[in-house]
Amino acid sequence: MKPIPSSLALALGLASAFAAPAFAQAMEPVAAAPSSGLLGKRYVEASLFLVDYQVIRDDGYGVGAAVNVPVAPNFDVGASFQHNWLEGDAGSNFQDLAVHATAYAECGDFRPFAKVTLAHEWWHTSSDFWYQFDVGSEYLVTERFSVSARVNWSEYLASDWDGGVFGVAARANYWLTPDVATSATVSYTEGGTWTYGVAVVFQF
Repeated sequence: MKPIPSSLALALGLASAFAAPAFAQAMEPVAAAPSSGLLGKRYVEASLFLVDYQVIRDDGYGVGAAVNVPVAPNFDVGASFQHNWLEGDAGSNFQDLAVHATAYAECGDFRPFAKVTLAHEWWHTSSDFWYQFDVGSEYLVTERFSVSARVNWSEYLASDWDGGVFGVAARANYWLTPDVATSATVSYTEGGTWTYGVAVVFQF
């Protein structure tokens, strides 16, 4: 087993130091923002997605679950889990467990944001940590419908991966009721990977 890089150890230490009080504070409800977006809302979601890798013949599939909790005005934290696999290859299954923090501003119908994610990914033979930085904005189209777009940079921390990659993503969100929404996402990652997803969101 490879030793944990010092940069990762520092990141994990800082995450541990801030995560506990943040989630403790999250037990005291922060009022959900009155908007059609997802920022500033306390919710859970279930998702299903298809991955078109372009460089290989088989497609990838995945299911996921996530939670988002506003812990202070204009600041959310959350966690997510994904199970992924390649078509026709049972040995290709892998999982991602991630935590994230998002800061955002309110500029009329726009909500520019910055997000940082730290995750652990494991396969049946190996595992690795990765991180991602996102910047983008939500746009509140109507009282029920919003869209968002972002660019990101992600990188694995293992020494056998050659640097990180850029990506772009877009999401559309529609509230069927005050507490239930549906979402559709599309993203592109440098190197030729397209991902298409749908999700159901439950506000609580």
